Amino acid sequence: MHDAVMKKLEELEQRLDVIEGMLNMIVEELRLLRRPKGSRTYSSEEGRGLLRLIREKLFIDVEEVYSRALLRRLVERGLVILLRDDTVNREFLTTRESVRKLYNKLPLNTSSIDSLSEREYQLLLILNRLGYVILKDNEYVPTELIKELL
Repeated sequence: MHDAVMKKLEELEQRLDVIEGMLNMIVEELRLLRRPKGSRTYSSEEGRGLLRLIREKLFIDVEEVYSRALLRRLVERGLVILLRDDTVNREFLTTRESVRKLYNKLPLNTSSIDSLSEREYQLLLILNRLGYVILKDNEYVPTELIKELL
């Protein structure tokens, strides 16, 4: 029973971290909206909450982003990568850092998948569906395409 309680506490802590990231993002958007129209320039600190959320979770669904303007700016500035997965009809956001960390673990034998966290494994599957990683002879290996994400 102790393990079940600990697992629930860990899940609750992860949820709170996500909520904190979302609140930080909302606060940043409110600060931007409160500025006079002529002074709405975009600083390097903007989007920090969203970036932190993506880094913590490795990737997020675009539907989790409430500000399309912020999303557009982060993609244009190259701070996040937009991955369109037509197989599941969803778009995901990740960072070059997240892709690079996973890339450094490749090639990865299918018997070693347990060494990845659940989120790393999900990102691997997304990259696999998009052709950045392929499964060849029971090993996930990067393709030349992945270099455009690094």
